[in-house]
Amino acid sequence: MEAEGWPSVACDRFAGESLDAYRARVREISEIIEGFRMSRYRGEFAEKMERRLILLQEQPLELLSA
Repeated sequence: MEAEGWPSVACDRFAGESLDAYRARVREISEIIEGFRMSRYRGEFAEKMERRLILLQEQPLELLSA
């Protein structure tokens, strides 16, 4: 899905990651990226969201929730 000309977000599924966890992780990544695209984040909150985005892209959601 493309929103206003932006390319859609592509995320690979980690080995051993459950389908439900993968879908939840992709959904959260998409929401964060959309927030940046729409300039919803500022200051410290933007930095917090950027750190969360990096974590979501680097490891399965199950590890982040533990």
